[in-house]
Amino acid sequence: PPKEPTVTCRSNTYPKGFYCSWHLQDPTYIPTDFDVHVKHNQKSLEVQKDAVHKNRCHVKFPELFSSFKYRVNVTAVNTLGNASSAITFDDFAIVKPDPPEKVVSTPIPNNVRRLEVTWNSPSTWPDVENFPLKYFLRYRPLIRDQWQHVELSDSTSHTITDAYAGKEYIIQVAAKDTEIGTWSEWSVAVHATPWMEEPKQVISTTEAEDIVETTPSPAPPSPKPRLGISAGGCSALLWSTPLLLASVLLSLIW
Repeated sequence: PPKEPTVTCRSNTYPKGFYCSWHLQDPTYIPTDFDVHVKHNQKSLEVQKDAVHKNRCHVKFPELFSSFKYRVNVTAVNTLGNASSAITFDDFAIVKPDPPEKVVSTPIPNNVRRLEVTWNSPSTWPDVENFPLKYFLRYRPLIRDQWQHVELSDSTSHTITDAYAGKEYIIQVAAKDTEIGTWSEWSVAVHATPWMEEPKQVISTTEAEDIVETTPSPAPPSPKPRLGISAGGCSALLWSTPLLLASVLLSLIW
């Protein structure tokens, strides 16, 4: 025969309703059916089987802020026998939202220690205006194991101001009804790194100085000999020599 099933109930759509799920810790290996009965204030409530999960059902809250507890009984039945489990609870005790959605973290320009984080409330939460949620944000650099935490009233954004410059961070957010219930599971983790100034490119340039080669000026050209004058003077000297000799001879004769 089957063992007693394990039953849990949770409201992620408060104040609309809740769901219950169950499973057998020891498989039976033969077909097993489950009968589910829910009572509130001695009245049986309608149970709707889940269209996807065969071991889950949905129940609407008949009233809010009830002082009466809910009782859920699940019976496992197969050809070898049956076994039952029952749990009782207050409506506020099973309220647990789904995690926040679309968590985004972006660096803030010109701020090396800041990250802007935004998110949406879970889409399954039906009335965030009248039943607001508060949020719990945790973050840490990948190089460390210790988380830092920030609890926020009803805001869906937060600016981290103490991030380590240049370090990659992992960030998650959880949600909870502001008055009742427990915290959701953590959201899908996102990673972000604070803004970093782009390194300035250092260009090494060697300015070639123009080397001016100083070449000595050529010596001024020597004046060309004035051939006409020199030749003329020499010619006059050559022609006057015979006349001089002749005059000397004549003076001796006389």
